[in-house]
Amino acid sequence: MKKTTLLIAILSLTFHLASAQEAEEWKTEIFTTGYFALNSEYIHNLPVFEEIKGNNYGLNIGEASVLTSLRPLEKLKINSVMTYKPNLIWDQIIAEMSAEWTFNEAFKLKAGRFLLPLHPANSQYYAPMNIGIALPVFITNHVVFPLNINGIVISGRAPLNSTLAVCYQLLGGQYTKMTRQEAGILGFFGRDGLYMSENSQQVNTMVEKFDNEDDGEYPQFFGTGGKLCLEMGDIAKIGVAGFYSIETLNTFIDPTTIVETDIELIHYGINFILNSNNLIMKLSAWGGTETPNDTQNFDSYVVELYYGEISYTINKLTPYTKVEVINGRMKTWTRTSFGLNYRPFFETTLKLEYHRYLQEYVDDFDVFQLSAVYSF
Repeated sequence: MKKTTLLIAILSLTFHLASAQEAEEWKTEIFTTGYFALNSEYIHNLPVFEEIKGNNYGLNIGEASVLTSLRPLEKLKINSVMTYKPNLIWDQIIAEMSAEWTFNEAFKLKAGRFLLPLHPANSQYYAPMNIGIALPVFITNHVVFPLNINGIVISGRAPLNSTLAVCYQLLGGQYTKMTRQEAGILGFFGRDGLYMSENSQQVNTMVEKFDNEDDGEYPQFFGTGGKLCLEMGDIAKIGVAGFYSIETLNTFIDPTTIVETDIELIHYGINFILNSNNLIMKLSAWGGTETPNDTQNFDSYVVELYYGEISYTINKLTPYTKVEVINGRMKTWTRTSFGLNYRPFFETTLKLEYHRYLQEYVDDFDVFQLSAVYSF
């Protein structure tokens, strides 16, 4: 309830500021689009997952989304995106609901709910924007920052010459902390790290813990962040970013005693994108520290995440590969992905994706995925 009230308050403030501006004669513009995706998944050689979930394959609607864009004034744009995915609660279906006022190219103010612009992975949340099927671990596991936030972001872009430009984002607001939330048709993604053990009883205890966590009421925290980037025409973009917040953790120190502490999270990273002659490369390295006030009952952690993606388009076919390395509160593990993205028509995309999980704790295993996406 608090997050909904905050979202409404932020939007109301934005509308008030916008209405205070002197509006020139303008004809309201409205645009609606959307898509839906049919996905299938098969997990091979992971017995503990099949034992606990009772199934290792599935076929269902993997995603459906409707985007509405309203421009009542020339400088005011209102966006809303409602996105269905399996295992989402109602509040998460509202992926975006924001209003943006453009003062000029160098200064824009957006308020409401929006995807965090700190890492290119968040822009891949929607199926047509994701070259593959499975979302990057940056999104599903929420290791260093949340997917979206209810708050305010100031952004802008300043050209330096005909080919170079500097861009920036500064943001702050309230976000939902979701830990080990199920994603995908089978609910495997987002909980990848939980199943990397051959002890099915231990894994099942952890799964039940997260299933019952807060009875679906996830805690809310406030965070701030920013990004500074350099654009080199349409060919390359490099940016540095960071996110800071203080969260609350609790744990049992014995069967009857639970303790709680605040934990300071400082995460930062560098992102690079290359787009040249049908070749697209995305690289990023993120790290940071998680430091509790109570160092007696809680541990400090150093977090590291590395992401690499490369694709090349030949006519309507795009082969690609991705590598993700995760090291933090979860066990260290690597996911390597290979896929084909085929777009025979503008509205239709067919995808095939294969994932190989590598780690020390269980035998290497595989995940196969198929998807058909139709946009309208």
